[in-house]
Amino acid sequence: MKTTIKFAAIILFLLGTNIFAQTFSVDSKDGRNQASFISDAPLEKTVGLSAGLDATVMLNVNDITQKPMGKVKVSVNNIKTGIDLRDEHLRGEMWLNAAKYPYIEFQLTGIKNASSKKLNDGQKVTVTLLGKFSVHGVTKDVEVPATLTYLKESEKTKSKSPGNLLVANTEFTIRLADYGIIIPSM
Repeated sequence: MKTTIKFAAIILFLLGTNIFAQTFSVDSKDGRNQASFISDAPLEKTVGLSAGLDATVMLNVNDITQKPMGKVKVSVNNIKTGIDLRDEHLRGEMWLNAAKYPYIEFQLTGIKNASSKKLNDGQKVTVTLLGKFSVHGVTKDVEVPATLTYLKESEKTKSKSPGNLLVANTEFTIRLADYGIIIPSM
């Protein structure tokens, strides 16, 4: 079975160590940053959403390929599919096992194939994110397509959050079996 994992986050600016290297961070407290997934099984298509997303990304806005680092964590306990019993099963030992593995994580280790190395205000940049994706205690190296949009602080952005913003969107497919999640046969 394949499950598509889609992350969408607005990552807020916190002061970086120099003018070009900036740290963007969000936490799950406000619930605005979300990760969603689609599980397209033969008998059932399930859509899930988690507002429990925490992230920190450090990158040089003048050259995003220059030593980017970061981590995105999604709380398994905050995943909602619209059916409470299904959510309980999803968090249980047979599936994601939230008691033992409370987070799904992506560790950013690099960026390649950038349509622009520089993030200009309001410009979407397509990239390939390099990193380590962890689910159910299993970590795999991944390369995922993404778009990044850098928004300098303005009166309009202040209504969402103070500071410069980085909007990151990605969508990629994983096989649950690759992460040690075995779907019971019917």
